[in-house]
Amino acid sequence: MKKFALIVAIILAVLIGAAIIIPIAFKGPLLEKVKTTINKNVNAKVEFSDFSLSLFKSFPNVQVELDNLTVTGKDQFQDDTLANVGSIATAISLGDLFKQKGLKISSLTINNPNIFLLSTEDGLTNWDLAMPEDSVPQSNADKGGKSMAIDLQDIDIQNLNLTYKDEASNVLVKLLHSNIQSSGQAEGTVTNFNIDGKVGEFVLNYDSTEYIANTVLKVNSQLSVDYDKMNFILGETSLHLNDLPLAISGRFEMPSDSMYFDLQFKQPQSDFATLLAMVPKSYQSYLEKFKTSGKAGFEGHVKGWYYEDNYPEINTHLFVKNASMQYAGSPEKVEQISLESTVNKPQGDMDLMVVKVSQGHAQIRNNPVDMKLTLTHPATDPLFDASFKGKIDFTQLNQVFPMDSVELRGVMDGQLAVRGKMSAIEQQDYQQVSSNGTFKFNNFKIKTPQITRPVEINSGTVKINNTAIDLSAFKAKTGQSDFELNGKLSNYLPYFLLDKTLKGNFNLQSNYLNFNELASLMAEPDTTAATTTQDSVIAFQVPGNLDLLFQSNVNRATFDQMEIKNIVGVIQVKDHMLQLQQLNMEMLQGQLTMNGNYTSNKANRPTFDFSMDINSFKIPAAYQSFGMMQRYMPIAARSQGNISSKINFKGQFNEKLDIIASSLDGSGLFNTQNLQIVNSPTFDQIKNFIKKEKLKNVKVDDFTAHFSIDHGNVAIKPFQTKIADQDVAIHGNVSVAQKLDLAMDFRVNKDDLSGDIKNGLGFLPGSENIQKLDVSVLVKGDLKKPDVSLDLSKARKQIENEVKKSTQKQVEKSVKKLGNELKKLFN
Repeated sequence: MKKFALIVAIILAVLIGAAIIIPIAFKGPLLEKVKTTINKNVNAKVEFSDFSLSLFKSFPNVQVELDNLTVTGKDQFQDDTLANVGSIATAISLGDLFKQKGLKISSLTINNPNIFLLSTEDGLTNWDLAMPEDSVPQSNADKGGKSMAIDLQDIDIQNLNLTYKDEASNVLVKLLHSNIQSSGQAEGTVTNFNIDGKVGEFVLNYDSTEYIANTVLKVNSQLSVDYDKMNFILGETSLHLNDLPLAISGRFEMPSDSMYFDLQFKQPQSDFATLLAMVPKSYQSYLEKFKTSGKAGFEGHVKGWYYEDNYPEINTHLFVKNASMQYAGSPEKVEQISLESTVNKPQGDMDLMVVKVSQGHAQIRNNPVDMKLTLTHPATDPLFDASFKGKIDFTQLNQVFPMDSVELRGVMDGQLAVRGKMSAIEQQDYQQVSSNGTFKFNNFKIKTPQITRPVEINSGTVKINNTAIDLSAFKAKTGQSDFELNGKLSNYLPYFLLDKTLKGNFNLQSNYLNFNELASLMAEPDTTAATTTQDSVIAFQVPGNLDLLFQSNVNRATFDQMEIKNIVGVIQVKDHMLQLQQLNMEMLQGQLTMNGNYTSNKANRPTFDFSMDINSFKIPAAYQSFGMMQRYMPIAARSQGNISSKINFKGQFNEKLDIIASSLDGSGLFNTQNLQIVNSPTFDQIKNFIKKEKLKNVKVDDFTAHFSIDHGNVAIKPFQTKIADQDVAIHGNVSVAQKLDLAMDFRVNKDDLSGDIKNGLGFLPGSENIQKLDVSVLVKGDLKKPDVSLDLSKARKQIENEVKKSTQKQVEKSVKKLGNELKKLFN
């Protein structure tokens, strides 16, 4: 027994050792074999970060696993990654490692594959990885070496993301978050599979329009595959589009570079409720409480060959008959719902496809809606023929389809017929397009989370023809603002169908506009209610594909804290820009004429470039209303009178529509009328040499000052005026950091000097020759609380010069009288 136990232990040790040593021993040769096989047979660059072998995971087979596999194209696809796979694993028979006939792969486990399939406009595909025949080397099998044979029976794919893009037809298909499990059993050359698969999200885009999204696909199928003939036969197969079941049967073949299809599909249950299961998952919750009735179905087939640009025959039929739907507890319902829709295409080019909705009807109470559509030549030059006629009472509709946080009411009654070719629209050949319709709106109101206030349309008529949409008596209101629009929109077909620019010319009449409300009409993405106040104006976005001109006439408006009257001028919306042309208005008890533009950008930091002509604004009101005046002229807070200005300036706003000071450039002038400065700390500093009664309310004579702005730094050019009846020259600058450096050079009348100074001068010889005394006031430091100092150097020099002109005898007489008076002057 001891010997037997020892032998067993030795055998176990050898087996365990072999299980450890064999993967290490064969890893190098097998790694080289895999790389060589791929490089010789695939026209692509293949990389992987690690390669591992294990006998423990799939004993008695050897598990081979590649990690972080990437497949990159060559030539024009050298920058495109065809596949990026987290890991690929397969089990290989241990005996195959010692055979000379090759390796057999019968199973695959694939984790986190991301696959991008591209077909270019010139018909090239990035998945055509086969080497040209004349460049394929003689196989290892032909040389007597080993090769690989694929006979897949078990496949497990986890978290597949596949994207297919066809540039020629402008089609984009995505299969996201997909899982596929397949197990098979081989019977000769035929393998029978049981397949379970789920696509977490199916996306279909055509011509940059998303037709299918948020759609879940599920498949359960019995598939028979003949690898020798490349025939695939579907047994019992079901496909679910969201919760809509489809039974599929038929076959497809891949005998060479072409494919042959003979597939049929049909909705097994012909009722309206089942058809509604096709609605995307994100909207399914709205349908849970609906009671439905009526028949509906979806069926079709695909039959024929697919090779190059030749596609098989396609026939589908979607129908609804005498259906209805009613929300639980609602008094209203949609009834007499009917639909006849087909998609047909014979064998051949996709341009042969015809999409047709021959009947579409629904009604609420006695308000019917009918529509028809025919679309042909979709791939080359789409020809469309569509019509709509109906009356919609949105108040009733809102009761049929309860919508969270959305309020609709009012009536729209109208009809529209459109027929033409897309090429005619692109070439603006509107004679080849037929468009005719009229819509009337009454007591219309809409409130959604995307807007901060309801929009109401009391009345309006819209007439549509080939080239334009005419709006007449279009009376609307939102918040406190009212509008009446009359005008015309042109180029509307290219705008809606080709994303071109919409053009328009309107007359805008209004009794009152609240620009604070209008600037914040569109809600921020993360809010569902209006929270905007007058002091939190948000920078607004101007659309880029609009070219609209408004001849405006507004009786009254509010912007920020300013009341504005009689706004007359031209406002243009174009290329993300709001442009003002000779916009005249009355505000701040004066007149303003503006020209310039406001341009929005993705960063939500709009730029501006304006010229303003201000005539006689009341200074206190202007200070309260203009941030620029508060920033650069805080002394205006203590001022009375009027100010006029002509200024050109440009710069940038932040998100709150505050000017970014460092961005500001410009130049201009301003002048004052009847200016008085009341209780200013600055002028308190000169009470020592000017009579106090002159400084109670400092009167400033009318003046004109020129200035320039460079990156927010203001330079005031020297100008002359009178302050408290004294001649003064003023110049200086204000920095972007709000630091002030200002000089006021006074020439004070001798009669207006303070008593002490005037008496002191009277003792000086030659003082009778001094009629004005030169005194400078220097204002420096923080703009809101500057430091004020006196510079008497010119006064001293002036007095010295007059004293020097006096005789010795005059000086001796005056010295005795000077005493403390002289000290007061220069103290």
